Amino acid sequence: MEKFELDKTVIQILSMPNVNHFTATEIRTAYIAIKQDVELNPTVSRRFVYEELLKLTRRGWLIRNTTKKKGITHYTKSDLFDHAVLKEMVAAMPNEEADERTPVSYSQMLIQRLNQYNSALLEGLGAVKEYVALKEIYPDKYEDLKGRYMAVQESNHILKGKISVLNELIKSTKEN
Repeated sequence: MEKFELDKTVIQILSMPNVNHFTATEIRTAYIAIKQDVELNPTVSRRFVYEELLKLTRRGWLIRNTTKKKGITHYTKSDLFDHAVLKEMVAAMPNEEADERTPVSYSQMLIQRLNQYNSALLEGLGAVKEYVALKEIYPDKYEDLKGRYMAVQESNHILKGKISVLNELIKSTKEN
C-alpha cells in the first residue's frame, strides 16, 4: 500500500468515531478550534483541509456526495477507512509541541505559500473551465455566469501575481 501524508490535527478529527457525514467547512472549523491559532486564515485553512480530504477521497477512504438541489458537498467514511493506519501515522509523527517552538524558516514559509497559491490557482482554473462549459450548455444564463467567470478570472490573475513574486523570492533565496 502506498504511503501518503496527512496533517496530524486532521487525522485526530477524522479518527473520531462520531465524525461522519461532514463538510469541509465543518472539518475546517474543528481544525481552527483545535489549533487555537488566531493567525490562521479561514480561507487558507479551508483549502488546506479540502486538500487533506481529497487525499482520502482519492484513496477511497472517503466518499464525496454533492446535493443536486443546493450543491453542498458532504463526505462520509467508506468501508475502506482505516483507523489503524491513521493511528500509526499519528504515532510516527514528531511531537507537534516541539515543532511549534521551532519557527518556520523564511524559505520554507515562501514554499508553503507558493503551494497554497498554486492549489488555489488550480481550483480557479477548474472553475473557469466549468463556467465556460456551463455557458455552452445554458446560453440563457450567460449574464449570471459571466459575472462569476470574471470574478474567478480576476482572482486567478491576482494569484498568478503572488505566485510570480514568490517564485522570484525563492529563486533569489536559493542564489544567496
